Amino acid sequence: MLAVSRYYLALLGHSQRYLPAGLAYLALCSILYADPSSPVLPLYGVSGAGVLVLGCWLTIAVLDIEDPVQRLITLNHAGGNRKTIRGAVLAVFGCTVVCTLATVAWAGTHRNQLHWQTISTGLATHLACALVGIAIGLPCSRLLVSRIGWTVLAAVLVLGAVLLGRWVPLVHPLLEALTSGTPYGGPLALAIGTSVVLLAASMTVVGAVSARRS
Repeated sequence: MLAVSRYYLALLGHSQRYLPAGLAYLALCSILYADPSSPVLPLYGVSGAGVLVLGCWLTIAVLDIEDPVQRLITLNHAGGNRKTIRGAVLAVFGCTVVCTLATVAWAGTHRNQLHWQTISTGLATHLACALVGIAIGLPCSRLLVSRIGWTVLAAVLVLGAVLLGRWVPLVHPLLEALTSGTPYGGPLALAIGTSVVLLAASMTVVGAVSARRS
């Protein structure tokens, strides 16, 4: 699986499909964390939402790089559909971990008032959002949606529902709690638990459906 992840990372780097979302996220963080006197928890909510979108974008980018013939070759060498999906998920999650560490470190170096509870909350928030983004990106990718127009529409609609829908118990309660400065306890635990469950379910369903199609 690690070999598959390295292969997808190499493809992603060569294609430069990470640049639009990556540069947008960098610009977002540059604006958010420019003022060292602003409270950091609400900013974590905004940059966490940015990581969610970034994770979705990178997942679709990684899985849509290969044409059908090239994907068949990858499936043959990797040893199955599930291994390629796991490798792609691991590759994207590694990218989001790097972005998360950079974001939290950036906030920490510019704010002397940060303590371990705040830092751990930032890490957990961004990683939970990353898992949700990856889980959304899997079914929106070429594995299930063949046309890029439908991919974009599906991703935008689902991301909007997850980020803005009060009835969706994924990351919206956590982002609201971060805005009010009280994310500790229930909202954070809920976001972490639901993000892990959602990613596992997404990988299982997408793996089963795409295996039948191939």
